[in-house]
Amino acid sequence: MALPDPLKMYREAVNKFENGVNALAARHIDSKELGLMINQFAKVSLGLQHLSESSLERFYKRMDLPSRSEIAALAAALQRVEDKLDQLLPTPTSSTIAPRPPRTRRPAAKVPVDPTAPVARKAAPKLVTKPKPKEGGSDESAA
Repeated sequence: MALPDPLKMYREAVNKFENGVNALAARHIDSKELGLMINQFAKVSLGLQHLSESSLERFYKRMDLPSRSEIAALAAALQRVEDKLDQLLPTPTSSTIAPRPPRTRRPAAKVPVDPTAPVARKAAPKLVTKPKPKEGGSDESAA
């Protein structure tokens, strides 16, 4: 006994449903009642949309949160400020970053120094003095 294909059964059910809806719509598409029902549905959906928007706006004001339009206005103002900054600031060039020497054991060739670049100075090495061994009374040298 072969098992029925569930996808085939699903396709047949969807096709029957679509054919029934299409037949119903074809019979009643020209009726005045359908036009009135669609008009009433559009009015109700627009009224609900307006109600939800106004209630969300009141909720945002109570919670002291910005609305979507206020956030959009802030984003536009921020974009204008960024555009003005881009006009004022010079474009960065890749030569402003000093090239790094190659990581080899050979000494690097002299790189021409940019006169406008800041000069990096190395700190002077600290001198470490070793204590002098004692003369005369050492036990280690006698052994």
